[in-house]
Amino acid sequence: MSLLPSLDVVLPGLVIKEVSRNLSERQIKVLFSLLEKVPQMRIIYEPVPASLVRKYVSLGLPEKADAFIGAFAEWQGARYLISENRHFLSELSGAAFEVIKPEVFLARHYQPML
Repeated sequence: MSLLPSLDVVLPGLVIKEVSRNLSERQIKVLFSLLEKVPQMRIIYEPVPASLVRKYVSLGLPEKADAFIGAFAEWQGARYLISENRHFLSELSGAAFEVIKPEVFLARHYQPML
């Protein structure tokens, strides 16, 4: 969590809505208190271009959710899509960004202070 203030985080509004639907009111408050600590955090509510969604469907991602997230990451110019999602990790090649597990991202970019 201490790394968040140094990151440029972009989240789709649809993901925030979906995550919030599965949390208690207290958990939602905790989530938003964490997100408020990220100075370079944006939530994007505009629709993802359909042509990019089709691109990620053609790359092998399921249309309803995963292709949308892949298209969103490219549309926003993301360098990384940090995910534990098995579809992203095993099925996606040819994307405009690197799909990376959280622990790998942290190992590359986080140097704890000793």
